[in-house]
Amino acid sequence: MRTLKTSTAITVSAMFDLFGLSACNSSENSVNRNTPSPAAPIENVPLAEEPAGRQVPAECEKLDLRLGSQLEGKALGECVAVAISSYKSGKMKIKGDSDGTFEFTYDPDFKVQGEIQTDTSTIKMAFLGDEMWLDSGNGPVKGDRDSENEEELMAAVVGELTRELADPVQTTKLINAQPTWNVDTSKSSVTLVNGGQTDAYRIASAGPFDWHEIKVEEFVLWLDEDWVPLSTEATSGMLGMSATNSQQFYDLGEPVEIIPLG
Repeated sequence: MRTLKTSTAITVSAMFDLFGLSACNSSENSVNRNTPSPAAPIENVPLAEEPAGRQVPAECEKLDLRLGSQLEGKALGECVAVAISSYKSGKMKIKGDSDGTFEFTYDPDFKVQGEIQTDTSTIKMAFLGDEMWLDSGNGPVKGDRDSENEEELMAAVVGELTRELADPVQTTKLINAQPTWNVDTSKSSVTLVNGGQTDAYRIASAGPFDWHEIKVEEFVLWLDEDWVPLSTEATSGMLGMSATNSQQFYDLGEPVEIIPLG
């Protein structure tokens, strides 16, 4: 039987994938830094429609998004955090050590549900306010931090990690950890799942930086006009190993219903 320590480690690794970072990776999956980074997200991303009532956040309007410009980390972080939550809801795909698909809403509080594919299992989860539901393959379990049941305890631990990593404040802190961000001198052509294309702004960290004891070698954002978030890609390392994880956002502003697993 898998121990709580092992199960939690697997799930925590998957949660770092969910929010674009990974502590480490196996050597066969490590990134060759001599290979140029792709000019566009690694998966097709549908362009977000402008939902009724959505306006460009004031935190973004004050920034000058121009080709070849530099942006200050603190201001960019504040913008990106609210650019996502301003849609109130949406979906995202993740790719890295683990792959997954999630639906989320910020209306009014953050909620998320979806599943992650690991090397050994499929992990389903739903986070609703103070409730965290986790299904590692043996049925849904409601998290309880004070429980003596290891599955309930693990669900609670994952819930706490979800709350921390999903908070837009963490996005602000992550980007703020690198003072300078560079906008490419030309746009990247992004192919959409509907077969269309859009030319996106590619914004990359000016150099490596540290975040929560993780060495972030490079963090890249792809944004459409009006600060529409399309995707992120993070290359991070620890103990001499590195990995690349990405998020792709789509169906922003579309209705999402988050329900308990049980």
